[in-house]
Amino acid sequence: MKTVLYILFFLSFNLNAQIQNEFYVDDVENIEYLTVNFCVNNEGKTDKVTIIPSKTTYKNQDIINQVVEYRKSIEYYPDTNLKNNCYDFTFNFVNSKLQNSQLNENDIKLISNFKSGKFKYSGIIFPNATITRTNEYQIEQNGNEVFKYKIEWTNPYSYTITYLEVNQKEYEYLIGEKINVEIIKIVNPKKYIYKSNLLDRTIVTGIIEKLD
Repeated sequence: MKTVLYILFFLSFNLNAQIQNEFYVDDVENIEYLTVNFCVNNEGKTDKVTIIPSKTTYKNQDIINQVVEYRKSIEYYPDTNLKNNCYDFTFNFVNSKLQNSQLNENDIKLISNFKSGKFKYSGIIFPNATITRTNEYQIEQNGNEVFKYKIEWTNPYSYTITYLEVNQKEYEYLIGEKINVEIIKIVNPKKYIYKSNLLDRTIVTGIIEKLD
């Protein structure tokens, strides 16, 4: 049985332990996804995990079974505000070659195409989100949620976005925080793969596609 490879991303949910969310594997072209619905009982324990096929693109059933069993083992603090409810959670499976991927000179020449315009996230993550980017600002809208960032390019292939405005109180703690983003692969002239880092603990690999 093939095992899950190197784990990249950790997400804290008021946990006894951190949830491992992103995995390096050899059986995807770039990034694929597994989305599950999990329920937390009155004691803070996970008592049910169900795969959501419409939000799952990863196909390796052996690894899926391992990750589902892992998710079932997660326990929260007894006073967690997550208990007695169910939630969706997505695991990312990233091609292991992207772990140390770097752009070549020809790729870097294409990056100017990504510095302004309208974009979207490619894949099942935030399928309805839109990104509008100018030389100074980036605005993301996902349903009723709107985030405005200041964008600064720190080198030819990396940029930092800083939270300037949010439209919902629950996200106000993010104002002033920075997300460092590195473009690690150009898929084609309108699509790139990035690795982002928020608060030195939330690291995500994803794909952004230009719409115009």
